Amino acid sequence: MPATASSADDYTNAVHRGLTLVQFAERGDVPSIQQAIDVLVQGTGNTQPEVLRDLESSPPDLRDADQRLQALYDALQSRVDTPDPAQASTQLHSILSQPRFAGLRAGPSLFDQIMSFIYNLIGEALSWLGQSGLARLPIWIWLIVVVVVLLAIIIWTIRGGFSRGGREARLRTARPAARARLDFFADADRLAAKKDYVGAIKALAGGVAIRLRGEHIWERSPLTVRELFQQSERADALRPLLHSFEEASYGHRPPDASTYARAAEAAEPFRQPAA
Repeated sequence: MPATASSADDYTNAVHRGLTLVQFAERGDVPSIQQAIDVLVQGTGNTQPEVLRDLESSPPDLRDADQRLQALYDALQSRVDTPDPAQASTQLHSILSQPRFAGLRAGPSLFDQIMSFIYNLIGEALSWLGQSGLARLPIWIWLIVVVVVLLAIIIWTIRGGFSRGGREARLRTARPAARARLDFFADADRLAAKKDYVGAIKALAGGVAIRLRGEHIWERSPLTVRELFQQSERADALRPLLHSFEEASYGHRPPDASTYARAAEAAEPFRQPAA
């Protein structure tokens, strides 16, 4: 019986064929653009909307599509080289447990829960009125009830404003001390000295992200490192750092000293904050 490829292999082959067609298109082969779209839609479905958007835009952004497909193909290729799948799964869960991904696993917000409770309460009240016969009261009686309730709320609010407690100034509670700023670049140097190049490159990426978008961007931003770097005017110069970060984080390919040196050189202009 002939051997059939697994769904993962079919997905990888589709990404590789799409990447090849995009590279042909970059050399001037225009029909390859539509062929790449057809191959990706058939082989990957709707899992790569950014790449499809690049190819379907006018004019198509072939450079960005090439970079995305290359990074995806490298990550898929590492699947056969993963020595410890359990460890890879643990690392994935540790990434998803970071604060910036909290929205993915959070339930309805407190506001949504309160509004749902209010809607249910109104529905039950209307149902009770319908069953008790109060709904047949004249409309002017209901208007009087609504006006009385509104006046009671307004008087209660004004009374609180003119009370002794409302006239007194209240001391604001002291704001908690701001957390000390993390020096990612110092961490990168320290980790590199210990030959922990994976941690050092991640620290460099964090330092550059903070210089680009602010101190809390590394913990709270929903954007990926690639999206953060592409918004910089030095996106091309940051490419060695970006590729080494993606290979270390997603492809599980530990970098060596020369890879870290190239990444550190790309991050060097960001070590000092802008004047």
